Amino acid sequence: MGRDPSLGLILGKIGFVNVLPIYYPLEAGIVPHQFTVVSGTPAQLNELAAKGELDVSAVSSVEYARHPERYLLVPDLSISSRGPVGSVLLLSRVPIEELAGRPVLTSAKSHSSALLVRVLFNLRLGIMPDFRTGHPGEALAQGNAPLAMLLIGDEALRYRQHPDYPHHWDLGEAWYAWTGLPFVFGVWVIQRTALDLPGDMLPKAVDSLLKAKAWGCTHLTEICRQAMPYDLMGYDALYQYYQGLGFHLNEIEVKGLLAFFHCLTEIGELPQVPPVEFYSPMARVA
Repeated sequence: MGRDPSLGLILGKIGFVNVLPIYYPLEAGIVPHQFTVVSGTPAQLNELAAKGELDVSAVSSVEYARHPERYLLVPDLSISSRGPVGSVLLLSRVPIEELAGRPVLTSAKSHSSALLVRVLFNLRLGIMPDFRTGHPGEALAQGNAPLAMLLIGDEALRYRQHPDYPHHWDLGEAWYAWTGLPFVFGVWVIQRTALDLPGDMLPKAVDSLLKAKAWGCTHLTEICRQAMPYDLMGYDALYQYYQGLGFHLNEIEVKGLLAFFHCLTEIGELPQVPPVEFYSPMARVA
């Protein structure tokens, strides 16, 4: 009601290099858009989206699952992997199978990854560590290295070869080996309340996001150059990393998403498997 269209839409951006293929084309002016971009960790974006402060945003897949009445999914857009993801890693000083009842520090920056590691331990390995939420990167920097830790995003890339942690578990790889399905770590959602925005703001916004994805996925050499200043890894490793990421949300990714939601009901994190509903221009008429 009365919203000034010139203000554009508020778009949430994960502050990690994994989303550069989507956001660099927008922020560099390669793909025209009318967004105001707000950056944060996945957990921060989940909170802002839950408060209705973001019109469109990348969020943890579990945020959508917990509040499907609040959101619609942006079609064909996700952060996913079919195999190793590279930036969601459990690092341990002892073999993974020996972590039953022992402390594992999980990153407070993530929701989906923190639940995925619980699913894998509980339903795949049949053991349960003593999970504690915190900031693994800060703990390492302060010399308080935990026995085992779940790292996500840029921290996972930075510490992936830490010499004190010989045992690695790439959660994307573990999920794929177990289920044969992609794992969808993040999705882009539209607030259902945004359907009342005037004119063609939402259709144009979705079009901009999908055009940005198309550009980013076909210009990985430029994306890698943009990621180099973050000093996380070399160019060749970055290129391999981006090749392992998926940004689509097609039928196979939806199957993986629903499989994860089903697992969350099994471990008591969801009361039921939510419906998967996508935005379409006709949604504003419904």
